[in-house]
Amino acid sequence: MEFTKENMRFYILMRSKLSEYAKLIHETLQTVCGDCACSYQTVCRWVNEFNEGKESLFDFPRPGKPKPCMNEQIHSCSSIKKDIDEHPHTSVRELSDTNGLSYRTVHTIITEHLRMKKVCARWIPHLLMVEQKRARVRCATEFLNRFEPHGPKKLSDIVTGDETWFPFFLIPPKRLNRI
Repeated sequence: MEFTKENMRFYILMRSKLSEYAKLIHETLQTVCGDCACSYQTVCRWVNEFNEGKESLFDFPRPGKPKPCMNEQIHSCSSIKKDIDEHPHTSVRELSDTNGLSYRTVHTIITEHLRMKKVCARWIPHLLMVEQKRARVRCATEFLNRFEPHGPKKLSDIVTGDETWFPFFLIPPKRLNRI
């Protein structure tokens, strides 16, 4: 028999109704369940709750903001993705202010759901997605098809530079780009 949280609570409820001590209940649970048993502090807390009159095996609702449902997360992800696409140098704090979400929620959406990271004050995808990989392959094959091996244009005809970059936008100071 598999012992779930509710099974253990039921067992503790029954044993506490028989006026048994929390230590004896915990020892019995450890004997029966082994490593899966609740901690001694949990058993004490549940015994106290049941002795005070609680008879429900489930937790009461707790105060605080509930986790958003999946539809809200999808909407938040799409709006944050749109904001990042429009302004790649924006900070997490700015995104949280504009979308009405907490800093931690926005950071989680960016890093875990959108799988992006900040490099040189700009949000970029952490890993290439399938459609981005396909686009790279398509561009590379199109490029190679333009330069046939013995045609008028050869790969050696390509002019390269010294890779000097000239940004056409102003990057805000580093202290404003912190995560």
